[in-house]
Amino acid sequence: MTASTAASLAAHGWSWTPAGHALPVLDGLDLSIEPGERVLVLGASGSGKSTLLQAWAGVLGGADEGAQQGTLTVDGIDPHAARGRVGLLLHDPDAQLVLARAADDVAFGPENLGEPVGDILAAVPRALETVGLATHGDADSRRLSGGQQQRLALAGVLAMRPAALLLDEPTAQLDAEGVREIAAAVARLADDTGLTLVVVEHRVDVWAPLVDRVVVLDAGRVVADGPIADVMREQGAHLAQRGVWVAGHGPEHPSATTAMPGRELVRATGLTVQPAGGPVIELGGGLDLLVRAGEVVAITGANGAGKSSVLMTLAGLLSPAGGTVEALGEGDPSGWRSAELASRFGVVFQNPEHQFVGAAVRDELTVGGADAQRVDEVLARLRLGHLAAVSPFSLSGGEKRRLSVATALTTRPPVLLLDEPTFGQDSRTWAELAALLAEHRDRGGAVIMATHDRELIEALGAREVGLPTPTRLVTPPISAPLSRGERLNPVAAIAASLVPALVLVTTLDLVSAAVALALQVLLIPLLGIPVRTLLRRTAPLLIAAPLAAATVVLYGRASGTVYVEFLLVRVSDGSLELALATLLRILAIGIPAIALFARPDATRLGDALGQNLRLPSRFVLGGVAALRLLTVLRDDARLLERARRARGIGDRGRVRRTLGLVFALLVLSIRRGSALAIGMEARGVGAPGPRTWVRPSPWQASDTIVVVIGIAISIVAVAAAVLTGRFTSVFG
Repeated sequence: MTASTAASLAAHGWSWTPAGHALPVLDGLDLSIEPGERVLVLGASGSGKSTLLQAWAGVLGGADEGAQQGTLTVDGIDPHAARGRVGLLLHDPDAQLVLARAADDVAFGPENLGEPVGDILAAVPRALETVGLATHGDADSRRLSGGQQQRLALAGVLAMRPAALLLDEPTAQLDAEGVREIAAAVARLADDTGLTLVVVEHRVDVWAPLVDRVVVLDAGRVVADGPIADVMREQGAHLAQRGVWVAGHGPEHPSATTAMPGRELVRATGLTVQPAGGPVIELGGGLDLLVRAGEVVAITGANGAGKSSVLMTLAGLLSPAGGTVEALGEGDPSGWRSAELASRFGVVFQNPEHQFVGAAVRDELTVGGADAQRVDEVLARLRLGHLAAVSPFSLSGGEKRRLSVATALTTRPPVLLLDEPTFGQDSRTWAELAALLAEHRDRGGAVIMATHDRELIEALGAREVGLPTPTRLVTPPISAPLSRGERLNPVAAIAASLVPALVLVTTLDLVSAAVALALQVLLIPLLGIPVRTLLRRTAPLLIAAPLAAATVVLYGRASGTVYVEFLLVRVSDGSLELALATLLRILAIGIPAIALFARPDATRLGDALGQNLRLPSRFVLGGVAALRLLTVLRDDARLLERARRARGIGDRGRVRRTLGLVFALLVLSIRRGSALAIGMEARGVGAPGPRTWVRPSPWQASDTIVVVIGIAISIVAVAAAVLTGRFTSVFG
C-alpha cells in the first residue's frame, strides 16, 4: 500500500465560529505541518481539536454552518480542492459507514477516488486485516459493536491511501488489545508510505512513541508546540493542569472506600443476552453476577463480547435471552414501569444523543425531578455550567458524554449503569467524573459500568467481571442465498414493476386491473419466492388495499342503482365497481413491487443505477446513503424508546409518547444525515474525475425477459379492457 507524496497542512490566522455560538472555537490559529510529519494534537475537551481536523479534510461546512476568517490550506490550496489527499477518521464511526456489507464499505472511498478495480480489490482485504477484521468482510456493518465499527471506519480510511491521515480519537472505543493493534497498524502505514499523520487524542502514552511533535490547543489557540519529549519535560505539569493526559502528572484519584458492601441490589443468574436484531450471546454458558450497595463493578471484554447488551439487560431495557435478572428485591426490571426504572436506575447509553430529551443542557438534568441546587452543582463540577442554555446536540463529543452521565447522577438513584462513561474526557473532567461516581458509591449506591478504561477501574476500586472473547462473527454474514427474483439486475426489477404500474395508474376500469393482477399472480412463482414468505411481506398491503376500497365504496361517486344513502355515504353500482377496481389495481401495483424488491440491497441498487443508467454518482450515492439511514433509524427508534423508558418518560399516553418519539427521531435523523454527509465528503464523494464501481452490475438475458414480461402484461391488460369495451382512462 503506497500513498501519494505526503501533504502539507497549514492554518494562518484562521478562526471558526459555529452557527449559533457567540465565541469562536478556534481563534486566529497559526499552525504549519510539513509533509511527512507525525503530530499529536492535545487539548482540553471542547478546545477545537476535532473542528481543526474536519477543516483540513474539507468537510467543515459552508457559511450556513459557521463563519471563518483567515486561511486554511492543504498543499497550499483550499482543502475542498484537495479532495482525496486527506483521509479523516471521525470519532463517531457510525457517521462514516455508508454501505451495509463491511468489505463494500471499505471499498467505498477508493471507488470515489477512481482507483483501478484491481487495486481496490487488493487494498480492501489488506485494510481489513490491518485493523483486525480480516474475517468480517461479509458482516453487516450495522450489527458490529461500537469498537468494531471504529475499526471498520479506520479500514475505510486506510484503503484510500491518503497523503495525510487525520485521526480523531481512533482508539477511544477499543479494548486494550485493539488499541495496541491500531497504533501498530498506523505506525506501519506511516513507515511504509511516509504520509503526514495528525492524531487527536487525550492520552499521550499510546501515541508518544509514534509521533515526533506535539501541538497543544487551548481556548482556540496553540499554547505549546515542539518535540514531544521537550514539551512534556518543560510544560508537563502546566499542561496537566489544562486537562492534558501527561505521564507522571495523572489526574487525582478518589479515596478508596473502607465500607463493607451492603444489601444486594442486582443479581443475574445464568444470564445470556441478545441485542436487537442480533444473535444470542452465551456469555460463556451464562453470566452469574451479584452487585451490592457500595460496590463498583466493571464489565470488561473484547469488542463484540456483549458488554453493552449485558448492561442494557441488567437495566431492564432488554429482556434476558436466558437466565434471570433480579433487582432491589423487586424481580426482573424488564417488567417495571418507566417511572419505576428511572427512580431506581441511572442509565448512560453508548451514544449519548439517544438519551437527550430536553431543548437545553439544563433541561436534561431536570427531567428526573432533581432540585435546582443539585443541577447547578453537577453542571459546575462537570464544567458544563457555561453551556446550561445551549442545545445538548451542539456540544462536543466529550461534553455530550459528561451531560449523559450527569442525567444519571442528578437524581441519585440506587444503581448507576454506565456504558463507557469516560469516553472523550480530558484529565480534569475525567477526575470529576471519577469523583462523582466514587461519591455515589460511598453513599451506598452501586455502579455497574461497561468500560475499557483501566485507570477508571483502578481509581474506583472496581471489581472486574470479564466477558469471554467472542470466537465467531458478532453477526451472521449479510449475504444469504438469493432467489431468482433477487438475482435480477435492480434496474430490470424497477422497469418490470414500473411499466405495469404506470399503465394501471392511468386507467380506471375493472378489467385492466383484474387481468394484470391475474397474470402477475401466475408468473410471480417463477421468481422463486415461497408463498408463505410472499404473504408475510405483502401483509401490510393486503390489509391496506381493502381499507382503501371500503373508502371508495362509501364515498365514491354514485352511479347506477343506489343501495345505501346516508349523509355523505352513498353505496351504488358505480362505487362498488370502482372500489373493486381500486382494490385490484393497488394489489396489481404493490405485489410485483414487493416481490421484486422483497429484500432490497441498497448497494446493488446504487451499482445498477450508476453503471446501467449512468446516473450521476453523487445522486446515486446520496440515495444509497439515505436507504442505509432508514435502516439505521429503525434501530435508533428502538434505542430512543429504551432511553425514554430509562429516563422515566416512557409511561406517557400512547399519543404523547409517539409524538415525542417521532420528534426525537426527526431531530436525530437530521443530525445523522448531516454527520453522514460529512463522512461521505471525507471519503471522497464528489471528488473530481470518474468514479470506479468495484462490483459489476451485468445485464443478463433474464433481465431482458422480465422487462419484456412487464411490458407484455401491460399490453395484454389494456387490450383485454379495450376488447371488452370496458377500457376507461383517467384522461377521459
